[in-house]
Amino acid sequence: MVRRAMLYLDHAATAPPLPEALEAFARAARDAYANPGSLHGLGAQAARALEEARGELKRAMGARGYRVVLTATGTEANDLGIRGLARAVKSKVERASGKPARVLVSSIEHPCSLLPARALAEEGFVVEEIAPDAAGVVRVEALQDRLDRDVALVSLHWANNELGSLLPIAELVQQTRAVAPHAVFHTDAVQAAGKRAESFDSLGADSIAIAAHKFGGVRGCAALFLREGAPEPLPLSLGGGHEGGLRSGTENVMGAVAMAAAAGVRRARLSQDRRCYLDRRAKLLASLREAAPDAVVVGPQREEVCLGSILSIAFPGTVAETLLHLLEAEGIACGSGSACSSHGHGHTESAILTAIELPRELRNSVLRFSLDGTESDTELAAVGTALSRALERLR
Repeated sequence: MVRRAMLYLDHAATAPPLPEALEAFARAARDAYANPGSLHGLGAQAARALEEARGELKRAMGARGYRVVLTATGTEANDLGIRGLARAVKSKVERASGKPARVLVSSIEHPCSLLPARALAEEGFVVEEIAPDAAGVVRVEALQDRLDRDVALVSLHWANNELGSLLPIAELVQQTRAVAPHAVFHTDAVQAAGKRAESFDSLGADSIAIAAHKFGGVRGCAALFLREGAPEPLPLSLGGGHEGGLRSGTENVMGAVAMAAAAGVRRARLSQDRRCYLDRRAKLLASLREAAPDAVVVGPQREEVCLGSILSIAFPGTVAETLLHLLEAEGIACGSGSACSSHGHGHTESAILTAIELPRELRNSVLRFSLDGTESDTELAAVGTALSRALERLR
C-alpha cells in the first residue's frame, strides 16, 4: 500500500519546527548546555546565548520597548500576565476609585486566559466578560461601555484561535488608557505572533504572551513581553529568582534560541509578503466552496478583521469529526476547533461558536484549516479535491 503524503493544515494547534529552529536548538544543546547561572566560562557562554536570543526575539517581534520573560508555555505566560498584573495593581485601583477592582475579558478568550481571569473573582475582583460580534471581534465601542476608573485589568486576545478573528488591539489599548488610567492591558498573541506584520511596539499593550510552537519553534518555550514602565506582575511561583524573580526555574536556553530563530524566519517572510496568509486563505476558501457550494464561513470575512492563517468553515449536514477523519484518509490534516480544549475530554460544543450565535445546526459541522503561509496553489486546490471525495463517501 502506498502511503499518501499528508498536507498539514493544523498550524493553529501546533506548527512543525522550522529547520532554522531545529538547527539553532541543536547548536545551543551542543555549545550552550551549561546552566546560565553558573559562574564558570561555560555558564557564561550559555548566559550569552540566552541574552542574544532575547534580543533576537525582541527584534523579530518589533518589541524595542519591552523586556522578555521566558516561560514554558503560552498558558503560563497568559496566567502571569493576567493574574500577576491584576494582583499588582488591585490596591492602587481600589484606592483611586473607591470601588472593588474590576477585570474585563472577552467571553471567547482561550481557556488559558479566560480561566485565570475568572479565578480572580475568588480574590475580590469583579470579573466581567465582554461579548464579541458575530465575526468574533470585540469592538472598541463594546469595551468603552465597560470602562471606568475601577478597571484594574483588560485582557483581550489579538486573534481568536478558532475563528481567526483579529481585534484592533492598539485602539483598544488607547481607549483603556483614556478612561481607566490605572488599568493594565494584557493581550494573548499566541495565535497572531509570527503571522502579523504589526510590531508589538505599535500595539502598546502592557503585557503580550507568545508561544514558540505556534510559529515554528520547539514546544516547551514561550514568553511574556512586558512593556517598559508598566507595573511589575507579582510572581505566581517562588524559587531561585530567575527571570527577574517573575518565573523561577533554570532557563531553557535551547528552547529560547530556537524560538528566536523561528521568530526571525517568520518576520523575514512577512517582510517579503505581508499577504502570504490572506491570499492563501482566499484560495483555500475558493477551493473548498467549489467542492461544497453550501459551505458557511464561520467568523470574520472582511480582511481587516481576519488573521489570515485560520479559516473556519461549516459543512451543513456533516459531523466535523467524521469529515476530519475522511479528509485525513485523503491526505489532509486539519482541525475541528481548539485542540487544547478537545484533547482528552470527548466531544463538547464549542463555547466560541455559541458566543457568536452560530446556528445550532452548524455548530458540530465546523472544521478549522490553519495555514503555514507557504502552501502552493496546487496544494490548496488539492484540499477541495479531497473534500469532494470525502463528501462523496459520506453520501
